[in-house]
Amino acid sequence: MIIILYGEDTFRLRQKLIEVIEEYQAKHKTGLNLMRFKENNFDFDKVRERIESISMFNEKKLITLENALDDKSFSEEFLKYIKKNKLKDNPEVIVVFYQESKSVNLPFIRQASMFEEFKPLLGNDLINWLKKQASKNKVNINPEVLRKLVAYVGNDLWQLNNELNKLGSYRAGQVVDEQDIDLLIKSKIDADIFKTLDALAKRDKKTAFRLLHEHLEQGESEIYLFSMFIYQIRVLLKLKDLIEKGTSFYDLPKLSGLHPFVVKKSSEQLNNFKLEQLKNIYKFLLKIELGLKKGRLDGSAALDLLVAEI
Repeated sequence: MIIILYGEDTFRLRQKLIEVIEEYQAKHKTGLNLMRFKENNFDFDKVRERIESISMFNEKKLITLENALDDKSFSEEFLKYIKKNKLKDNPEVIVVFYQESKSVNLPFIRQASMFEEFKPLLGNDLINWLKKQASKNKVNINPEVLRKLVAYVGNDLWQLNNELNKLGSYRAGQVVDEQDIDLLIKSKIDADIFKTLDALAKRDKKTAFRLLHEHLEQGESEIYLFSMFIYQIRVLLKLKDLIEKGTSFYDLPKLSGLHPFVVKKSSEQLNNFKLEQLKNIYKFLLKIELGLKKGRLDGSAALDLLVAEI
């Protein structure tokens, strides 16, 4: 049997590999037929010997190969071996390819008994994953606070998981609120991000496009930038609504639950928007989010649409 696990989301990819190994170990207690090969440790003859060796205690074999497809010589030789020995149809030998890459060569996919891709999460999929992870880690936190955490951190699941554990330890069973995130999580809302948002607020599309693509050139993901826009529009909506209800600037941090720094920076943008405009932009953001989720838009196109619309 050939199983291929691949994708850019290495957190869930690693979790899936661990899950496969743990399920195997639960059924085969000796562990003598579990073999793991990692980067820079691929020797075709050694792997072949393990596959062909007599299995002790009549157990199935589980062999994991981590990023083996990066080794062109090994992967080409092993593909021939898979085809020749019909490993795809052999239930006594389970070979798991773990591949931290965006794609896998079609010849290997065709030989797989099953395969699963782990794409980076975004939008509601990311929030839903965070909800489950918070429950698993026994962290009491509501969806709005989770969205703020995403706005601060981005969609790096390794960091998000670490930050959840940090917040859970700090609160020790109590509900995590927005101020805890302001206190404990280093925000990625840096000066450059605010410059981009300022340009958007002022309808300076030329500058916004330039700054946006500078972010992308610096390695920031479209998904992270998109989450920043969503977060900031929510902030502006909350503050604009309070101001129109007669709330003083002094009381905004307390009543909004936002960090004073965020309130100060955001208040500079409020004069550029009416409440109804912010509501329309937010609806447009939800529309883009749905397009991303269903695969009708890619990240870069979604960001360009956002700038064009605002």
